[in-house]
Parts: sequence; structure tokens; C-alpha cells
Amino acid sequence: MQRNIDGLESVVHGRRRKLEDIIEDGVADEARFGVMQQPMFLARGKKIPNSQWTGCVTGIAVSMLESDMVDAVVCIAGEDGPDGWCNPKPILARSVEDVLRGRGVKPALAPSLNVLDQLKENPDIRRLLFCGVGCAVQAFRAIEKYLGLEEVYVLGTNCADNSPSPEAARNFLQRSVPELKEKKIEGYEFMQDFRVHVKYDSETYERLPYFCKSMLCAHI
Repeated sequence: MQRNIDGLESVVHGRRRKLEDIIEDGVADEARFGVMQQPMFLARGKKIPNSQWTGCVTGIAVSMLESDMVDAVVCIAGEDGPDGWCNPKPILARSVEDVLRGRGVKPALAPSLNVLDQLKENPDIRRLLFCGVGCAVQAFRAIEKYLGLEEVYVLGTNCADNSPSPEAARNFLQRSVPELKEKKIEGYEFMQDFRVHVKYDSETYERLPYFCKSMLCAHI
């Protein structure tokens, strides 16, 4: 897919981002974050069990479905089994239970648009929330006008440290953190403290520096 952020910004927001914008009065610059109508900061509220961090993305999706703002939510669930955390499976969620299957980051690329074919089989879906990372959102925006929907909402998330395949994600952790091989891994992220935060057993984290020989070799 060809990158088309500049063109899509004008189509979606009616203008491009202000490249000369800088941070003033606590407002983040558009040059870094894109077109903004009203910047907002999310406060940590009630944590959703088994979410990656606070569950704010899942919470927004659940709220929109429960309040009847949308008829369905496109999100990424994990496949069943012990390695479900790294096996992404796009789903068209119609219930809160379905949306909750999308909790947590899946560190492998997912074919998010595949489930859009299901819209043809469900003519009652007229309002849709699409959740995804930047590359998935760009692809979705490119075909959005062909879906025949009445209302479309997009909940974009930061790009995770995606591996090209679930196998690559598993191999990365097995080589880098052999002591966690027997534990139930639920996800990992490269964080600002220059460490990989590996989540296992629901609420336990192993924090390992990635500027070391073993981690660098494994990541390469």
C-alpha cells in the first residue's frame, strides 16, 4: 500500500496538519500528532481486567457500542490457545463480549480489512467503529467510501512493535527471555525507559534493557 497520509488528511479533516505548529500553552503540535480539533488527555480510570495497560481503547469501544453510537466494532482479537497473544485475528464485534476479546496489543501484523466482507452479509450494520494502527487506518480510509455506511468512526492506536508474523514474535521472546519460556506471555512493548516490558501471568512484568547484546541480536 502506498503511503497517503497527506492526501487522506484533507479528505477526512478538510485540511492538512499545520506543519509549522509548535507546542504552546500545553497543546501538542499538529506536525507531530496530526490534525486536531480539541486535544484531550485521558485520565487513568477503572482498569479493564486483562487489558494491556489501562484498557482505555477497549473502554471507548465498549462505551460506543453500549450507547448505540455504532452497530459494530472492527478490532483485533487473539486466537484461542496459549499463543493467542501473538496470533492476531480481526473480528467484527457486535457485543461487549466480542469487543473484550480485542483487549491487549497483538505484536504481529493483522489483515484488519478482511472482516469488512462481513458487512455485505449484515445489512443492519450502518454505523461502524474501526480500531487499528496507522497502516490499517490508511488502508481503511482508502476504501471507506465504497462500504456504503451511514456513519464511520475511527479509533487509531499507536503502532506496536510489530513482528512480520506470530512465529517471529514468539521466537524473539524465546531467544531474548528464555526464563519466561514456561510462563503465560500476554504481550510486550518497547518502552521509553529503554526496556522491553514483557507482561505475563495477567499482572506481572519483566523489564529488560534492549540496549544489550542478547536483546539487540534477537531483535535484529
